[in-house]
Amino acid sequence: MRALKPEDLENFSTILCDLDGVVWREKNVIWENVNALRELKGRGKRLIFITNNSSRKPDDYWERLRELGIEADMIITSSTATANYLVKRGIKRVYAVGEEGLFWALESNGIEICEEEPQAVVVGIDRTFNYEKLKKASNFVYFGALFVATNLDAHVREENGILPGAGSIVSAISYASGRKPDVVIGKPNRYIFENLDLNGAVLIGDNLETDILAGKKLGIPTVFVLSGVHKLEDVERLKIEPDFYAENLQRL
Repeated sequence: MRALKPEDLENFSTILCDLDGVVWREKNVIWENVNALRELKGRGKRLIFITNNSSRKPDDYWERLRELGIEADMIITSSTATANYLVKRGIKRVYAVGEEGLFWALESNGIEICEEEPQAVVVGIDRTFNYEKLKKASNFVYFGALFVATNLDAHVREENGILPGAGSIVSAISYASGRKPDVVIGKPNRYIFENLDLNGAVLIGDNLETDILAGKKLGIPTVFVLSGVHKLEDVERLKIEPDFYAENLQRL
């Protein structure tokens, strides 16, 4: 692991980049990284944004990135990747714990969201999660429904602390039902990267346990930016070492 230099990214044709913690933290834009990403795009790099956040539709991200002057080549969310996985498995009825982005991805792929006899329970971030949802989801899982997590992110950083992530909700359902998820779609797992050409790609992220670990699993170089969830001292603690690190991408 070494500090990132401007010339280090010249040999990569595709930039795979996280959103939360790299481009923004909730409503706060990380301008040093945004300016660098615009510069990389201007130098002919392909920009693909991959986020574990299941709460929003891709169109929401397209619009916000355009407002920041970033022209993305592709946006993949854990919700869209989850819907693709379910379609391939022939799943047509699910009980979903989540928000607009997850519901949109499921329904736009012809998957019915139901309250009775689901084939699968699909869990993402849900800021209205309550005991009734926990009870329903846990019972469906307990009695054999496929248990699918969009991601296992513990939290995301905000200016005044952390926001619990989908992983905290998945853990509650898992503990109550006595079953771990049958599949986790988001980073660091391969499902969210399916059908991507990873030749000449580098992965930029702020989370060692999702972004950087994903790159290591995929066998592609990684850049760890210190603008989000983890800090440099976490590398030794978690035993997950990126190829490069940077306080932010401004020098690029």
